[in-house]
Amino acid sequence: MLKPLPRYILLATLLLNSGIAPAQQSNLQSLVTTRYPTTRCPGLSVAVASRNRIIFSQAFGTADLEQNVPLTTRNAHRFASLSKPITATIIMELVQTGRLSLDTSIRQYLPELPETYRDVTIRHLLTHQSGARGYRNVEEVAFSVVHYPSTRVAIKAFVDDPLQFTPGTKTEYSSYGFALLGAAAEAATGRTFQQLSADFFSRHKIRFSLDDALELVPGRVRGYQIDKTGKVWNARPYDLSIRYPSAGFVGTAEDYLKFVMSVHSGQVLAPDTVREMWTPQKLGDGKPTPFGLGWGTGELRGNRMVGHNGLLPGSTAFLRYFPDTGTGLVLACNAEGATDLNKLLDGIFELTLSTKR
Repeated sequence: MLKPLPRYILLATLLLNSGIAPAQQSNLQSLVTTRYPTTRCPGLSVAVASRNRIIFSQAFGTADLEQNVPLTTRNAHRFASLSKPITATIIMELVQTGRLSLDTSIRQYLPELPETYRDVTIRHLLTHQSGARGYRNVEEVAFSVVHYPSTRVAIKAFVDDPLQFTPGTKTEYSSYGFALLGAAAEAATGRTFQQLSADFFSRHKIRFSLDDALELVPGRVRGYQIDKTGKVWNARPYDLSIRYPSAGFVGTAEDYLKFVMSVHSGQVLAPDTVREMWTPQKLGDGKPTPFGLGWGTGELRGNRMVGHNGLLPGSTAFLRYFPDTGTGLVLACNAEGATDLNKLLDGIFELTLSTKR
């Protein structure tokens, strides 16, 4: 069982002079401290922004239960599917520079793909409209132990399977679709996705890493699973190289929020590119979808929102960002099976979105 909150070591950083009222900071502190125990997360990181400035960054609990290592705001969480907006931003930079084209057949970059992919485009893959299949079973989605040297090699595991529908006719979430994006980027640049992402992070001063099972990643948290009784187990080992583009990045909650704000500010992509990336896309028949180009899109209480959820064995993560107000939130928990994280999200929204701007 998890220890009660008073037994945990808590490290917090509250960034002041942010233009937010001290009372609101105090309310955030009280809210997260009070609700953390009900999440059952061994370790939980919370980062909140207001007016595009970090106003709250806090870590609760434990990064490694067996070694009794306290979680800090410097620990690297597995982002799970929060990796997809990162990959989408890398892809859109290649589109912006002419290395990739949104509406060209994926087979232009990957001619080895079956003929069935001839009508699949980069846009279809970014918006989950490609027809590429999802995972067949838990073993495939969660516990691959093969270490692939590149994403172009990794896609051989599924590309001979038939498409699930005609591209552009429906939306069906596919992490393998993002593996195809990574492979296309490799083909267009002559570099592995590992090299591409590392270069992107270096150029834009983004402090993310790949969740490479074979590499030493400083500060990487241990991952856990929590059953219905609250018992905590070590997550089973797995290798993410088959899906680096869809779920393979690690970093801090605060750095993820800084990445999103940098994208919004035009420091990473041109404003027109960001606008297109964060605009809800449509199906071929004009029906709306919940996705922009690799980012989830929507509204909350009349506020335009982009974001994503992430779930892996050993990790749960959430991103919500409101471009028009500069309000943002990232939660990262080092376990699957956490509870009440949505309630914590709602509570933080209540405090931050209700503030007059």
